[in-house]
Amino acid sequence: MNIAWKSALLGTTLFAGMTLAGVASAQTAASDNSVGEVIVTGSRIPRPNLEQPTPVSVVSSNMIQQAGPQNLGDIIVQLPAVGANSTVRANSNNFSNTAGISALDLRNLGPSRTLVLVDGQRHVNGDVSYNAVDINSIPTALVDHVEVVTGGASAIYGSDAVSGVVNIILKKRFDGFQANAQIGSYDGFGTKYSGSFMAGHSYLDDRLNVNLTGFWQKERTIWVRNVPGANDWGRITNPADLTGRVDPTFLSSRPPIRNDHIPDTIYVPHVGSEYLGPNGTLLNANTFAPQFAFDRQGNLIPVAKRTGYNSFAFGQLPADCQDCYFESDYNQEASPVDTKGADFRLAFDVTDHLHATLDAKYVQADVSNAVQPSYTFGDYQLAPDNAFIRPDLAAALAGTDAADYPFISAFLQPGGRTQDITRKTYRVVAGLNGDFDAGFSTVKWDASLNYGKVKNHITNNSLMITENFAAALDSVIDPATGKPACRINVASAPQTGIGAGAAPGCVPYNPFGQQNNAAVFGYSFGSFATRDTLSQEVASLNANFDTSRFFNLQGGPIGVAVGAEYRMERTKDVNDPALVNGSTENLSSDSSGGYNVKEAYVEVNAPVFKGFAPLLDELTFDAAYRGADYSTVGNVGAYKFSGTYGPVSWLKLRSTYSRAIRAPNISEAFQPPSPGYFNVTDPCSVENITGHANYAANCAKQGIPTGFVANLNSSIVGQSSGNPNLDPEKSISYTGGIVFQPPVVPGLAVTLDFYAIKIKDAITQVAAQDIINNCYDSANLDPSYCSLFTRGADGNINFVKTTFVNASKLYTQGYELHVTYNHDVSPLTSRWRPTEWMTGAIGFDMTVDYIARLRNFPFQGDPSNYQVLEGRPVNASNEGTPRLRGLAAVNYKQGPWTVNWQTRYVGKAALFNLDPVSVDRSEERNVPFISPTFYHDVSVHYRLDDRFGKPLEGSEVYAGVNNLFGEDPPFMTIGAGNDLAYDLGRFFFMGFTYRH
Repeated sequence: MNIAWKSALLGTTLFAGMTLAGVASAQTAASDNSVGEVIVTGSRIPRPNLEQPTPVSVVSSNMIQQAGPQNLGDIIVQLPAVGANSTVRANSNNFSNTAGISALDLRNLGPSRTLVLVDGQRHVNGDVSYNAVDINSIPTALVDHVEVVTGGASAIYGSDAVSGVVNIILKKRFDGFQANAQIGSYDGFGTKYSGSFMAGHSYLDDRLNVNLTGFWQKERTIWVRNVPGANDWGRITNPADLTGRVDPTFLSSRPPIRNDHIPDTIYVPHVGSEYLGPNGTLLNANTFAPQFAFDRQGNLIPVAKRTGYNSFAFGQLPADCQDCYFESDYNQEASPVDTKGADFRLAFDVTDHLHATLDAKYVQADVSNAVQPSYTFGDYQLAPDNAFIRPDLAAALAGTDAADYPFISAFLQPGGRTQDITRKTYRVVAGLNGDFDAGFSTVKWDASLNYGKVKNHITNNSLMITENFAAALDSVIDPATGKPACRINVASAPQTGIGAGAAPGCVPYNPFGQQNNAAVFGYSFGSFATRDTLSQEVASLNANFDTSRFFNLQGGPIGVAVGAEYRMERTKDVNDPALVNGSTENLSSDSSGGYNVKEAYVEVNAPVFKGFAPLLDELTFDAAYRGADYSTVGNVGAYKFSGTYGPVSWLKLRSTYSRAIRAPNISEAFQPPSPGYFNVTDPCSVENITGHANYAANCAKQGIPTGFVANLNSSIVGQSSGNPNLDPEKSISYTGGIVFQPPVVPGLAVTLDFYAIKIKDAITQVAAQDIINNCYDSANLDPSYCSLFTRGADGNINFVKTTFVNASKLYTQGYELHVTYNHDVSPLTSRWRPTEWMTGAIGFDMTVDYIARLRNFPFQGDPSNYQVLEGRPVNASNEGTPRLRGLAAVNYKQGPWTVNWQTRYVGKAALFNLDPVSVDRSEERNVPFISPTFYHDVSVHYRLDDRFGKPLEGSEVYAGVNNLFGEDPPFMTIGAGNDLAYDLGRFFFMGFTYRH
């Protein structure tokens, strides 16, 4: 048994086997001092706020307003429990169709394991390949607050709530008119604008309330080159640490020297490539060095010389190398997003016991995503009679084979590869709720129909049309005109078969310099569209009651909640035929899929005693169970046990133990087969047969002869696809902690919780080499892997199928501290004359999260093979997070003034492999750690009164600075799905809110 789980069980038995619980840690922030019965995320049973069994963190409306014109995802991700792996910044600089999406990732276990709700209801996901809600589709102007519960919650809410639930609570009834406008910017880049209005009115003696919200938000492009200290930086081999290396230059092909106290690599500016310059290069195929380079007019020039290397193509270049290729010039740190939408809400009291609600919204996000340009790297050779070879180059090439000098270039003139994405979200939720006397109890109930649809239109621009480009590059002088023409259009020219599948209208391509016009690129490159649709249909019925009329425990009646839900999820992905048939450099497959699930749950709350005796102030147990029948994986179940023990009214102990599940999503189960090629090593080949104790025996069982030599000089044909035979993921979560509310300090609440989440049968897409290795590593040819590849009659591997399998295990544990304090300052300030004027109220809120372990076991059957992910930033080889993160906010309100100060802390993080089974790699770079960082945000709000005129009374002006002291991000975290924990620099904002 794992030591951590032994400790967790021991902690439980210390209280005679009782399951302990307590208040939601941030209830006071969400609801001030309300004591009414409400439903707080984590339970379906209404009760006073301070009696909830599950810790809840809250993003308050004050925190949302204080952040300035940020999207909602960037605000929520400031919570220490929320990872930053899937924000707008993390989803920029890729071609995966997810640009502009902001998703949430609790405990860094993946966004697909975090369930996002809106007012307790499910919300349709943002993309076919991405099992996560796009938080940008939820209007910030309409958000009242956000409740976050970490740990398994599938028993309450169903599948996907493996690492927790984020419940976004919207504003309800609204009367009046409110409008807001904001603008903000970093130091000269990344400007953000937002505007919104909300108009509402009540009719029929306040029985009917109707309100309409409209909003617009625009975030401009942030290029990597905009970020201070990030432009063109990279890592090269340290020239001071070369002695004894097999290869003294390339990072990827040299064994490092350990324990010599000299960094293996160093960070330097101007890291790029002279190979992939925009003017074209001819590579020496024998030395892999650029042999001939050209200027923009196509003239031969000396090849730029690198002073350091990190691969045979990239390294440090002269600062003035204008014709070299630098990735940071074309990569985005954050894609531009233009979001607009409207939300219509209606609430109608049909009777005192029956209420109807309607929520309908439309949101459109327009995103422009950019990645590095298309390029060719030695895939083409120029024929000696190429029309654009000038005499000086012809003389240099005389007597050589064209294959000796393959052509390479980055095609920068089309503007790089871009995606124009339009993402439309439609959602309608119609509901009824009420109560009735059932005889045994008053039953409160609600029923709803929830329909959501997302339609994505993605246009991929500047993609190479491979056959057209091959034909355009293979040009000759047409004797009839004396001008360059494509060989396939010149009948008298010797035909090579190149470009045989090209489209008519070939326009010759000049490979030297930057002399091609729009017609040239229009023939060889093109724009191709993908359209995908996601839909979600949910019908739910919930009810709760208590036993007060016929049975009461000493602490009160037993509360019961029951419910049922039916859900249908469907997706469809349709691509331009050129993307499907392989005509372009991108290959996609049309797809469709779906599933349905029928669920039912029951939850029970038993207050055993309340104020019973000294040291027995409170004891409450909670239990829940949910059964589900999926059309894909069949019947599954989830459960939860929790409770509260309070020896005194101001001290409570709490604990939860739960089992959660995640059914495979549509992409994992139904992704259609896509062809591909893999380079693999055969364990049965004679040079590898001794690499594992089981290789020889397992290879013999398959009939591989002794001394077999594999032929792996060429790529293996393969296929990637979904797996309809997946099982659901299963997780066990444990939390235990204390809640301390000392009566001697009114308004103070302190909570400290331990959490542990273990996920087994985690769904992952296994690489081709891992499939082959796991087959032969196993004791007896594991069929789950051995069935995924085949061998030909000669014994060589000839086909590999990569797919999703239930292969992995994830584990995390840590501690979370939460402190809140709210109180008037006058009892203290009135004692001293200099502070008598301070008669307002102060609020303080602090959350600190420490990750003791965050581990990924790629193959759960091999516990010795795991990755240590805690203590390093997201892009340090594997996803992870710094061990320690904190968020503290203090606000002071007096009269019309409100001053907010917020501090965020990001702990020290390693940039090298922390795995204990690996060789120490702390010397692999001269900057092995990212230093701890504090970010300070400040804002000031002023509420206008009647002195400014009656129409402006109640309105508000405000301004602020995030990252007040201008902490720059670590340059090594920029541009590669970086961790949003690191700011991009100082951010200024100002805004105005009009209320009437």
